[in-house]
Amino acid sequence: MSELNSKYNELSNEIYRNFIFYIPMSILDMEEFKKLPDETKSVIDRITYIDEDLNFIYENSLGFSTLLLKSGKLKNNCFKLIEYKETLSASSFNYLSENYLKQLETYAFFSNQLSLYFEKNSPEKDANTLALFNCQSINFNSHISEVEKITGLKSQTFNQQNFIQEVKETPVFKKFSFNIKPKEKSFIDFISHEKNKEIEKIILEKFQNEKGKKLRYLIEYLNELGIISMVHGDRTKIYSAMKNSFNWEIGTHQSIFGNWFSIPNKEYTKFKETLNSYFPFLS
Repeated sequence: MSELNSKYNELSNEIYRNFIFYIPMSILDMEEFKKLPDETKSVIDRITYIDEDLNFIYENSLGFSTLLLKSGKLKNNCFKLIEYKETLSASSFNYLSENYLKQLETYAFFSNQLSLYFEKNSPEKDANTLALFNCQSINFNSHISEVEKITGLKSQTFNQQNFIQEVKETPVFKKFSFNIKPKEKSFIDFISHEKNKEIEKIILEKFQNEKGKKLRYLIEYLNELGIISMVHGDRTKIYSAMKNSFNWEIGTHQSIFGNWFSIPNKEYTKFKETLNSYFPFLS
């Protein structure tokens, strides 16, 4: 098993090497950030590069040679996987491949998010650096496709809500000696609509002091329109976001998301007429 672990580390370390990242201040909890020492704060809101020795380098003039090096390392991992497929037992190869693909998925998703973070939040949006982030994402996504072909495995749909925690659990990010809590989500973060601010404003105005049942009707209404998701695990997060955003007592989790609600529901159907009048641009 130690030999298999060594092979895994050899493969996965190439995921972390020659990696460019950028963490914006906007995704962090400001109160927690203020408690950090100055040298730790310097990591945030700047381009950071993980070099061959997994050291963190603060660099603003990286070139495409960095990404070419990365591409070559990932291609070499494909050759190693082909070799391991021939030399390892089926169970050992599957175990190695599954764990490698999980790490690869994590950093591929992280890389895609970093491109968005940089484009949206960086005060210095130079085209060269943005191109580097995009190229890095392409490298990872292409490598996932190659690994899938070699191993016969399929990558999973990554959980966007948990990706920060997943990245923090990978070896290279354990080198950080601090732990910043993610920014608490607001209700608006769950509203997938171009007029999300207007929707939230109407809710805060029309539903002031409402609790329990009426709020469940609101959530069901938005869910039916595809504006908010209520997949497994999201209800608790939505409830916490509502508590963070609504400046009144909204009732217990059970009073909103309990099993008392079912379709058809005459009261809910009638209340939808009121909701349509609140949100004419949605119906």
